[in-house]
Amino acid sequence: MPERPGELERRLRDRLGGFCRYLRLRGYPVGIGAELDLVRASGTFDLLDRAALKNASGVALARSPEELGFVGEAFDRYWSLDPAAAEAPPAAHEIYALAPPRPSEKRDRPRPEGEVEVERPPVAIPLGTYSAAAPATGHALRTVAGREMRAVRHGARRFRRKLATLPGRRHAPAHRGAVDLRSTVRQSLHHGGEWIELRREAPRISRAEFVILWDVSGSMREHETRLFAIVHALLALSRRSRVFAFSTRLEDVTGLVRQHGYRRAAEVIGRRIDRADGGTRIGRALAEFSERYGSTLGPTSTLLLLSDGWDLGEAELVREELSHLGRRARWVAWLTPYTRRPGFEPSVGALRAARREIDLLLGPEDFEAHWPPRPFPL
Repeated sequence: MPERPGELERRLRDRLGGFCRYLRLRGYPVGIGAELDLVRASGTFDLLDRAALKNASGVALARSPEELGFVGEAFDRYWSLDPAAAEAPPAAHEIYALAPPRPSEKRDRPRPEGEVEVERPPVAIPLGTYSAAAPATGHALRTVAGREMRAVRHGARRFRRKLATLPGRRHAPAHRGAVDLRSTVRQSLHHGGEWIELRREAPRISRAEFVILWDVSGSMREHETRLFAIVHALLALSRRSRVFAFSTRLEDVTGLVRQHGYRRAAEVIGRRIDRADGGTRIGRALAEFSERYGSTLGPTSTLLLLSDGWDLGEAELVREELSHLGRRARWVAWLTPYTRRPGFEPSVGALRAARREIDLLLGPEDFEAHWPPRPFPL
């Protein structure tokens, strides 16, 4: 049975890690940073192109012509062996001889009379190593003031009413549904107590179900305070809603937001989420969400994407994935931090490509209290 492309790529990347171990066993220093550089570089070309892979290994791992020659020879030997043989201890002739440290220069001038040579203590330089228990690299999110948070919650309630798809607790007159006995009796008084017309009622559609995809990449950091306030307010209004944070990976953070109050949730979620500097790959995140959590969307769901649209991947992939997810959901809404700014145009690659798949384009200002309240257009 032929291997899937993703499985083959994973095995090849594992072999790259094995090549770095192969070099270390032979005394050649390969740091974690150089190994990560090699893995990142491998994503820019076809891994089956051996010449390109050898050149990338030399660029990432060698620092001199002599080291480049050793890395090239080791590359040819390693990729001609099977994985089990590559893990065997090296032979004596395979050990890489590091250049000895340069001796300290002797002073040619005579020591002045009375000068005493002082022996300096050795300097200890701490080296950082990887640890599975290393602290998180995130930071606590800042919170908005109480008055601003009340305004956001008011806007979230208006947003829920506008996109409501689920019946609530209250009932309203309807052509079909259960008989409204009280209204029927009241109506019969106009006809001498005769029940000429049966009045009916049905639950009023007043609840909403949100699936929120929150971009937490570095380009969104200056807007994270307002966006997290919106996320927390929406989840507090709808128990069936869920939120997923994405940057370098996609993570379901619904439980972290729900089990804490607003301020404590901001501290916990800020240290948990995985950020990446600059933009992110929105299309890849949407594809991962569709594969892992696509079943969370349904005919009563609203998909809300919080992102500035700066995508490092293919913009066309964003359009394709949003089109696929939009066929599952009732509405697709996109919130960007710049929508309500003067002169704004959805000209960023991912946002421009996905315009026709979006039912509603929003900004954080739409969730602030206005008098009279600004309606959410659809």
